[in-house]
Amino acid sequence: MTKNSKRLFGGIIIGLILTQFYQNCSQLGGFEAIDSSANSLSMGSNDLNHPSQQEAVLPTQRVQMVNKNYVAALFREVFTSTTTPVPNLEGLINQWVFFKGSQYGQGCDPYSSYSGFDCGGSIANANLPYQSEDNTVRQSFNVQACENILGVDQGVTAVLEKVIHSTAPTASAVGQIYELFYRGDDAPALVVSSLLELDKSLAANGETVMNRWRAVILQVCESPGWQLQ
Repeated sequence: MTKNSKRLFGGIIIGLILTQFYQNCSQLGGFEAIDSSANSLSMGSNDLNHPSQQEAVLPTQRVQMVNKNYVAALFREVFTSTTTPVPNLEGLINQWVFFKGSQYGQGCDPYSSYSGFDCGGSIANANLPYQSEDNTVRQSFNVQACENILGVDQGVTAVLEKVIHSTAPTASAVGQIYELFYRGDDAPALVVSSLLELDKSLAANGETVMNRWRAVILQVCESPGWQLQ
């Protein structure tokens, strides 16, 4: 990509990711209260002659994310191709997702095979929680997975095999790409129009059609919203 298009691409990534993250939180109910007594705030004594010295304890919230098994399975489905296989696809999924259980959630199974492959040669992660909260390290691993897989043309082609498309990105094709990751959700019109604006800007800067598709798919792949529980 040219320097100007990279700068534009980077700026739009941030805006789209934030939009998608909060939009999907509200749609999917991805927030879960940590404290089950959220409806009964701790207000201290009810004696009016002895007002409580304690401040009200407000409930806190956290974002629950799908675990490593879900992410790995989705990547395999989206990026597997029988005609143009992505080089080392399984290795990349293992490196950035499957062996990162402490960030993605889901403990490994030391008895999954004779070699204990699921645990990456160590049983230290055997008792991890089934799910994890959103965190910057997890998101950085997801970005690495997307960029490494889509960094080769075979990764882009593998996705395009699964959508009905013409030469350049269209609203219909962009919507289908979104739905490959956001299972069960229709692509919001605002997201589709934002991605088409990105494509239009890249085309104006002379980017190849392949790189324009790559940019659109990367936007969706790297957004955290599709991993909300």
